[in-house]
Amino acid sequence: MEVIKIIYIILGTFFMREQPGLIAEKATVTVDPIKKEVVIFQENLISATDIKDVKQTEEYRKLAANELNWVKELEPFQNKTLTFEEKDGKINAKLSFNYADPKDLAGIHIGFDKNEFNVFKEEKLSPLTGENRVEEPYLIYGSKTPFSFKVDVFNEWLEPNFQTATFNQEFVNQPLVAKKSDDIKGKSLIQMPSWTQPGTNPAGEALKIFFAEDQDFALINEEIEIEVKYFDNNTVMIPMTEDIGPLKKGDNYFIYKVYNDMNGVGLIPSAKNGKILSKNEIYLAMPTE
Repeated sequence: MEVIKIIYIILGTFFMREQPGLIAEKATVTVDPIKKEVVIFQENLISATDIKDVKQTEEYRKLAANELNWVKELEPFQNKTLTFEEKDGKINAKLSFNYADPKDLAGIHIGFDKNEFNVFKEEKLSPLTGENRVEEPYLIYGSKTPFSFKVDVFNEWLEPNFQTATFNQEFVNQPLVAKKSDDIKGKSLIQMPSWTQPGTNPAGEALKIFFAEDQDFALINEEIEIEVKYFDNNTVMIPMTEDIGPLKKGDNYFIYKVYNDMNGVGLIPSAKNGKILSKNEIYLAMPTE
């Protein structure tokens, strides 16, 4: 089953935010096949954390300072921008980018087949502009003219009977979607000399790492249990009390990169903020029988 990673009303899902905490009351998605442009307008951002002032949240401050990287699903797109605006006491966000191949829009859950666009028609999604028809379970649009649709916030995420949209206190600080680190959690991995062929056996003594699925710890070489920390920009910190293979004594920061085609993970040496420090990537793969 496909994992939904980008949700139109959750701003952080477009970025490498470990645990997104800003949602929009509603989002309007506009696709212009002539300009090959997509604009996502998120109206009235709301904090899902215990910090209610959106502009004071860590996520807003990092986004405003361009400290969060775009997710890999948006890699095919050009001219990616994020801007904020304040209007009538509300903070809105506008994301925009251009595409070359309409099939790349699958990364944001807009399909393209038989020269038509399609969007999964769920309860909170409704068409706004452009000729469309319904072919369950999809909303179908043509490929010659611009179109748009709206997505509203889930009812249970808002406090009932409040005059202004307020996040439901019951869910404050709870994960809205899967954490970015879930991509590597639960995996038992063994160091490989390089990404040669899937299933290639490692040469010599190889580093083994198991990233726990439900807790923030890792098991090194099947015997050393350590607490790890996950940060934005797909960064993990692995603290070591001694040198073991490519892991050095002290705090080791890496950007983790999932290679689904190789059934593995790459660890790229970095700073805590996700800045790459070296191209000496550590290649880790699921062991073969």
